[in-house]
Amino acid sequence: MKNMLVLTDFSNNAYNALYYATRLFRDVECRIYLLNVFSENTPLISPNRAKGKNRNLLVQLEEESREGLEKDFHRINLDAPNEKHLRKTISRKGNLPDIVHEIVADREIDLIVMGNTGKTEAIPVFMGSNVINVVKAMPDCPVLAVPREKECDIPFEIAFATDYNRNYDAQVMNPLCFMASICKAAIRIIHINEEGRLSSNQKTNLNTLREYLRDLRHTVHWMPDFSSKTEVINTFLEELGIGMISMIYYRHGFLENLMRERVIKRMSFEVEVPFLIIPQAD
Repeated sequence: MKNMLVLTDFSNNAYNALYYATRLFRDVECRIYLLNVFSENTPLISPNRAKGKNRNLLVQLEEESREGLEKDFHRINLDAPNEKHLRKTISRKGNLPDIVHEIVADREIDLIVMGNTGKTEAIPVFMGSNVINVVKAMPDCPVLAVPREKECDIPFEIAFATDYNRNYDAQVMNPLCFMASICKAAIRIIHINEEGRLSSNQKTNLNTLREYLRDLRHTVHWMPDFSSKTEVINTFLEELGIGMISMIYYRHGFLENLMRERVIKRMSFEVEVPFLIIPQAD
């Protein structure tokens, strides 16, 4: 049985991520933990509910957290009933990455699911700040970021963007292979042609990658190096009608460099398909 942790701030975007996850894993037996984390900096959903009662802020936040979780719990059970899914709620006070790290270890979580942007991120961005913080805090648990308030289909093709500079192993490949297997999706390997030709190390890593994917449909694609790598990826996703994209997160690796691109280059680029991020400790 798979263990899935879904993060929510009770926004439409967060519920959309929960709903997508239940559809994606509809045929998989799994425990789904719905988590809300609050702190003194969390805005009240109903700021006037305790007006004149001089109630403690954290007490109000805890109540709203539990009420919001209960509401989403009943809503998802109505929208997407599934006997294969055991659903539970968790309300916690603290720092989001720290709480997520603790729960992933305690509950042996296989996948974290969250909306790509939350209530405080109204402007389209390549990757939301909460997603980035969770990815950086989790060296060994994949994260699935779902586009905001967008109905996503089960992917028939998954793009895997990589520079071939790191060796591939079972820890980083299993989440991608599992996702492709349950979706019956082909994997489209995308490499941005920065160097002209692959080094001997890159060729070795490519061969290792293809060996891991030998039982799955896959193809290798080379893309020209535009002024912005996000532009390259966006073009690839649109041209091939890709339904999901995946990358491995290494410090100082391809994905981190992508996130560091000058804002002016990537401010208009929003990932419009689910994004599977596979962290790997260096």
